[in-house]
Amino acid sequence: MPGEEIEKKRLYCNSCKQITNHECKGRYKGVFGTIETLHEELTYRLWICMGCEIGVLEQAYWNPFMEDGEFEYDYFPERSQNALVAKSYSKLKPKLAEIYMEAITCYNGKALTLCAAGLRALLEGICQDKKIKGKNLRTKIDGLQQFLPNKNIIRNLHQFRFMGNDAVDELSAPKPREVALAIGVIEDLLNFFYELDYKSSQLREIRRKQKPRIAKSTSAGPALTETVFPPE
Repeated sequence: MPGEEIEKKRLYCNSCKQITNHECKGRYKGVFGTIETLHEELTYRLWICMGCEIGVLEQAYWNPFMEDGEFEYDYFPERSQNALVAKSYSKLKPKLAEIYMEAITCYNGKALTLCAAGLRALLEGICQDKKIKGKNLRTKIDGLQQFLPNKNIIRNLHQFRFMGNDAVDELSAPKPREVALAIGVIEDLLNFFYELDYKSSQLREIRRKQKPRIAKSTSAGPALTETVFPPE
């Protein structure tokens, strides 16, 4: 394969979550076809992160129509710098959590049409969980207004609904950026309904325990105020 072999390379490390130096620990090159005619070359290299020592297999493809030093690279496992990480929501129902996880998996697997369909199903499930009535998804989203006074959130949800229609009904694959934005909108909604409510209830409980208690008056003197703090 044209170009000199290198012993070190900077790659994104899935374990370190950043670009790190990798050291080549082994290589193998296969040539397909003949040198006189059209031929293709595949070179496999095993790179080891010099930080965490986790390995990654690199496949480099080259043919004579490509310029020297120009290769097509694939990595196994695939590099995850653009992958989304599923978030955890304390009060999310198991069925909704499963749909959410599957949508994230579809996005990371570049199955964008299935991801859009999953996000729409998740939004339908949220409306059902909140007892929102309506003959279609549009009216159900409008029904969320009682929980979401911010009209921008409702507007964003409607925009997501149309993307879901295009993807499922017209088999039009959405763009990665559109799906990523839709996931962000849904995660904000999940955070509002199933995480912030949990945290606010915890805060109310802490404040309840910290509320000063008024002792009854006795003949020995006036009532005393006792502040009770929750245990550490």
